[in-house]
Amino acid sequence: MNPQESSPFFSRNPPPTPDNPLSFNGRFGRLSFIGWYTFFHIVMFFVGFGLTLFTGVINLTSLNVDSQLLQTFASATGLSYTLLLLVYLYFSMVLISRRLHDLNKSGWWMLLFFIPVLNVLFILYLLFAAGNTHPNQYGWPRPSAVWEKILAWLMIILTVLSILATGSLVSFMMGSGQIETPQEVIQKGTAYF
Repeated sequence: MNPQESSPFFSRNPPPTPDNPLSFNGRFGRLSFIGWYTFFHIVMFFVGFGLTLFTGVINLTSLNVDSQLLQTFASATGLSYTLLLLVYLYFSMVLISRRLHDLNKSGWWMLLFFIPVLNVLFILYLLFAAGNTHPNQYGWPRPSAVWEKILAWLMIILTVLSILATGSLVSFMMGSGQIETPQEVIQKGTAYF
């Protein structure tokens, strides 16, 4: 028996293959998925904000929203926002498909994202499920780049901090009497019946 066949330690590394992260082919691990998702949303935020300023929907000097908002979206500006939405949907599908490939699932599973309530569970599955450590039908595991790891951990830390800050704010407001507890809401609501 050849020792290279019996132990993964002696196996050869796969030949490097060119990977285009913006194509449907390939795999994304958890950190790569979160990193690209964060990068993509930062870019889309600034592009959307720039488009909003360019088209005059928001005026920064008076901080007012255009009063003709519906007419704005019905015009050529609406076409640019529709194009931006289509770009957003395309790249979201690319990221989700590549993450599903890492889990050895077909990209068609992304249709679960469009079912209400189930989409929350689906995103949690994408975020927490461990991908295959060995090659699968979609290729070899893709190592996460350093910038992907940094962005992913920044997003994870900011998410945890925002959840803790929201919880402490709600707790403070409930303790100070600014927000009623659920028991008080039920008691006041049933007092009329």
